[in-house]
Amino acid sequence: MEPFVKRIITVVISLFLIAYVGYQAYQVFYNPVKTETVTSYSMYDTIDAEGITIRSETRIAGEADGFLFYTVENGSRVSKGGVIAQVFPTEADALAQRELDALNQEIASLKEIQLQGTANRTNLDVIDKQISQLVGQITEGVNSLSLSGLSDWHSRLLELLNKRQITVGTVENFDTRLAALNQEKASLEGSFSQAVSSVTSPEAGYFVSEIDGFEETLKVDDALLLTPERLTELMESTPSADSAGYVGKVVRNYEWYFACLIPAEYAASVRMEMTPTLLFPFVTDEPVSATVVAANRDKEGNTAVVFECVTMSSALSSMRVEPVQIRLQKYEGLRVPSSCIIKNEEGEYGVYALVGDTCTFRRVNILHSEPEYVICEETDKDGYLKLYDDIITEGKGLYDGKTVR
Repeated sequence: MEPFVKRIITVVISLFLIAYVGYQAYQVFYNPVKTETVTSYSMYDTIDAEGITIRSETRIAGEADGFLFYTVENGSRVSKGGVIAQVFPTEADALAQRELDALNQEIASLKEIQLQGTANRTNLDVIDKQISQLVGQITEGVNSLSLSGLSDWHSRLLELLNKRQITVGTVENFDTRLAALNQEKASLEGSFSQAVSSVTSPEAGYFVSEIDGFEETLKVDDALLLTPERLTELMESTPSADSAGYVGKVVRNYEWYFACLIPAEYAASVRMEMTPTLLFPFVTDEPVSATVVAANRDKEGNTAVVFECVTMSSALSSMRVEPVQIRLQKYEGLRVPSSCIIKNEEGEYGVYALVGDTCTFRRVNILHSEPEYVICEETDKDGYLKLYDDIITEGKGLYDGKTVR
């Protein structure tokens, strides 16, 4: 055989061996499928609407011949005859009184902590847990719609940190701080004019400082009779918010109503006595539990739906006309891409999961479907998809029992 032919054969054999080795390496290291880990997921059937708040409200009469200084916050619980505001000659007098109140509060807190530390009644583990929980609340709070609790968070965190200092022995006592506070208190006392009068609540309930003009227009007794026409008229109206002679109002009951107009195409989704949750996106992040107590339809099928609510807060106490997201049925389960759902020869719905290096069929019970994904029931039954399974999202020639390398 001639040298040239030998060289050709040698080159061909070498290329074949290189290709064979490369193919085997490709088979070992290349995974011909893509997977996705199954996670839990929840969602709601929702209706977006706009509505109006109806409460039992009593306006609080009071002439502020001076500077009005509120002693309670919006949404705070007040008793009948309880002081809600004081009238000072000037704003400077009111601010001085606020500063004096803060000094008295800090002095009382430090004295109490000092006594607890001396008696060795404070548990360090409990304090650390309370600090951790409060820091978590603050972290959530600073990302919320309202920072109304900022002052309270500051006071509570300072108190807990002081407790920790005296418990671990960082400080023996707060005598130096107390002496400074008492000196500051002594210099402040007598340096300003006291309140000339006070305003009390005529009813027990929740205090709100704002008058919006709806207090006399919206009556709780009429809430269940609202029609779509009347509800539209109320939400489009702009009543006179004349607050002259009034310093606020008191919401007499913790029960209140929220009425909104539901378009005809969604009316069938809302039924009497159902208990959805309401989310007011521009007021608070907290969902509000509610019960449908009225559903009045017009000839076109539009429905005035009235919800009864029993949750009260500072943010909720002063809202009136607001957008709302009505959360109806909740779906909880395993989130699976719609493209992964298949049907086997027995007519069962399921997905292919990668178990080790084997393609395995896992059955699913579909609870809810969306264009991009489905929510499947989470079950412990054998043969069904489980949380954290790896489902195959891409692959060719898949079948139950196929070995995938």
